[in-house]
Amino acid sequence: MYGTARVLRYIVYSAVEKGADLGRLCAAMGIRPGELNEAEKRLEGLKPIIGLWTEVLASTGDPAFGLRIGHTNNPAIFGALGYLMQSCRNIREAYSEVVKFQQTVSGWVSYEVVFGKELELIFKVHPLWEQASPETARQAVEMAIGGVLNYFYILTGTKRYPLRAELAYQSPLPRSEYEQLLKCPVSFGKAQNRVILEGNLAEMPLISADESLYASFAKILRDKCAASGQSARFSEQVKTVITRDFGGKIPALEIIAAHMNLSDRSFQRRLQQDGETYRSLGASMKKELAVNLLQNTNATVHAISEVLGYTEPSAFHRAFKNWTQTSPAQTKHLPG
Repeated sequence: MYGTARVLRYIVYSAVEKGADLGRLCAAMGIRPGELNEAEKRLEGLKPIIGLWTEVLASTGDPAFGLRIGHTNNPAIFGALGYLMQSCRNIREAYSEVVKFQQTVSGWVSYEVVFGKELELIFKVHPLWEQASPETARQAVEMAIGGVLNYFYILTGTKRYPLRAELAYQSPLPRSEYEQLLKCPVSFGKAQNRVILEGNLAEMPLISADESLYASFAKILRDKCAASGQSARFSEQVKTVITRDFGGKIPALEIIAAHMNLSDRSFQRRLQQDGETYRSLGASMKKELAVNLLQNTNATVHAISEVLGYTEPSAFHRAFKNWTQTSPAQTKHLPG
């Protein structure tokens, strides 16, 4: 998983405007300031993202920072995907393209859209990040949610406000702060993070629609996906499904095979072609989550073992030793 310098640069520069130190922000990500100009540069792993947001919150002292900067951002921070959005014919097309090509921008925050009587924009953060650092994950979700109003204005030239917004967590911020920025009722503790608008807004025409530009940017993104191998091995597709649709919790093989419209035998055979079994795939996902939780949170080893579904800490210790040839306690004290 990764974040792109293009998006992270926007966060950094917004924080600098609020008094944060550029050098400290870049150091928190493990990069030099000049690397922010490499728009397509990828910062792999969770540590740089958590490090950046942690430094942003410490230096600005603003727990609503993500929501505030989201409220002023625009599609340009998505690079080619942002320009593709603006060249679409209507809102339906624009957000459909975001869903299709979102992995060209970030692997940590994802978008879904539901068209019907109401238009639902759904925002998800990778469960690995959510487990490791809920507060910084909240900032990323709120940055995405905060952008909805400005995106509509930039794309259509008119101001449109949501019917309501729902958040899947309890926020330390007062409800009034959200409602002031989002211009709609906001509720907490819901099943998903989503913003709900009138369904007919999906057909609103975009002021910068351009068929030739649309074709050009769509080709750029298709080529980019092909070049980066986002046709992904089957095992990677399975990981994505487990993360996206099951919140990172690993269900029985039969459940995930049916979810992917495959028989158990076909599912296992395709994993074997990648040199994997469902057991090995589950173990690698648990290992990744365990290491990130140990290195990026203050959670106890006992708490982490429970998150990973182990009823006995001793079973987690044995599994972790098999994965890494070291103990959870030793890993917790290693640099990330």
